[in-house]
Amino acid sequence: MGERTEWAARGGKTVQVDYPGPARTVVLTVTVDGLEEITVLAGGADGTELHRGKGAWSVLVPPDRQEELRRITVVTKGRWRLRLLDPAEATTLVDEVAGHGSQLLAFTGGTEAAEFEQGTADQDARLFRLVRHTEDGGREVLATNERSFGLAGRTDHTVLLEGRQLLLVEQGGAWSVLMRPAASPPSTTKVRYGLGDSREVFVRPDRGQPALLEIEPAQWSRTGSFRLGLADHDGQEFGDHTIWLINGRQRVLLWGGRQDASLGSVTVRTEDCHTEWRQTLLPLEAARELVGRVDGRGHEVLRRSGPPAVLMVQQIGREAGFLSVRTGGVRVSARGGRELCGTVPVGFPEADRPEVIEVQSSGRWRLETVPPAGVPAFDRAASGVGCAVVRWTGGEGRLTVRPAGKQSVSAVVLDDRLNRLGRTVGHGSRFDRSPDEPARLRPGCLVAVEDGFHSGWRLAVR
Repeated sequence: MGERTEWAARGGKTVQVDYPGPARTVVLTVTVDGLEEITVLAGGADGTELHRGKGAWSVLVPPDRQEELRRITVVTKGRWRLRLLDPAEATTLVDEVAGHGSQLLAFTGGTEAAEFEQGTADQDARLFRLVRHTEDGGREVLATNERSFGLAGRTDHTVLLEGRQLLLVEQGGAWSVLMRPAASPPSTTKVRYGLGDSREVFVRPDRGQPALLEIEPAQWSRTGSFRLGLADHDGQEFGDHTIWLINGRQRVLLWGGRQDASLGSVTVRTEDCHTEWRQTLLPLEAARELVGRVDGRGHEVLRRSGPPAVLMVQQIGREAGFLSVRTGGVRVSARGGRELCGTVPVGFPEADRPEVIEVQSSGRWRLETVPPAGVPAFDRAASGVGCAVVRWTGGEGRLTVRPAGKQSVSAVVLDDRLNRLGRTVGHGSRFDRSPDEPARLRPGCLVAVEDGFHSGWRLAVR
C-alpha cells in the first residue's frame, strides 16, 4: 500500500492507526502468539470493546469507519502485531493455493467448494481459523480449529463459497486450498443446500410446537461423520449430534423442552463435514408414527398418539454402538452392542400433544410397543440394569430401590393408564446419602425404573 501498515508490541498498548490515503477499504488484523487471550478496544483503553477472546481477530474497515477505529488498544500478555491488509492485493482463489499463517483471499464469484488442508509440526501453528468479511463490517467464522495440543498432523475443512466474497485465514501454520465446482439447487427458507461446514438459521413454523430438521448427506459412506449443533437465538446450545454418513437421511428434533416454547429461530451449525448435504425444516406432523414395531437407523424423531403402552428399545446388527432414546422425560441408552437396551412407559394421559420420541444412534435400532399386561412380574424383589418396566403382583407394600453403582436410580409407581401413584429414589455413592422415602405399592401396579446410566438396581418391598 506504500504507507505504514504494521505495528508490533508486547502486552497492553494503544496504537494510533494511520489509514492509507486516498481513503479506501482495508482489513485490520490483530494477531497474537498461539491462543493467547486478547482484548481489542476502539478509542483508547477506556473505549468500546471490539473483541475479547483467544488468538487472532480482524475486521473490514471502510472509509466511513476509519475515524472510529483510529485509536486501537490491544490488551494481552504476549507479543502481538496489528496489520492493515489491502483487499486489492488479496490472493485470488482459483485452482490450488498454498500459504502459511495469516493471508487475505478473494473469491470472485460463482459456486465452488473450497477444500482446505492444514497441518504442521509446530504445535502452536496447528491452530486454524477462516473468516468471511462483509461490507457492513460483519464477520462469519467459516471453519475453525482452536485446539493447541493433542492434534493429528493434519486437519481438513470444506466450505461452500457462493458469490463474490473476501476471506481471511486469521491464523494457522502451513495450509493449502483446492477449489472445485459445486453445483447445487438454490436454497429456500425451509430447504438449504450446502457443502462442508456451514451456519444456517431456520425459523420454526410454530413457536409453541416442536419442529424437525431433516439432514440428507449427498454421499453415503460406511465411514465418516460430521457434527450438527443446535442453538437458540441467544446462542445457547440445546443440541449436539454426530451424524454418521452410513445412516443416510436422518432427522433431529428442534426442541429443547417446554422452556423453549417461544423460541422462533434456531441456528444449525454443520462442523467437520466434507460432503454436500440438504437440510429441510419440517413440522412435527411429518414425523413417523410409532405403531407396533418400527425399525430405523441413525437419528430419527417419531410421534405416538396411541393408548398407554410399554416401549421396548433394541439395537440391531453387528454395527450396533451408541443408542439413546428420549421420551416422556426418560432417557434409555446403551453402548457396545447391547441388544435389549431397556423398556419405558409411553402414552402418558396428561400430554396435550402427540408424544415425541427422539432417537439418536450410530447404527440400526428397533422400537416396539407392547401392552402393559405383557411386562415381567415380581412379587418379592427384582433386579436389573438400565431402564425397565415391571409389574407388582403382590399385595400392598412399600417399595425402595437400591442402585448398584455410583449414580442415583429412581422407581416410579404407575397404574395401567400410566397415572403416577408415587416415586422413590435410591441415591448412589456419588451423592450425599439422604433418607429414602418408600413408594406405596398397590396390587397389579407398574413400576418404571429409570436407570439411564446402567448403574444396576434392586427393588425391595416390605
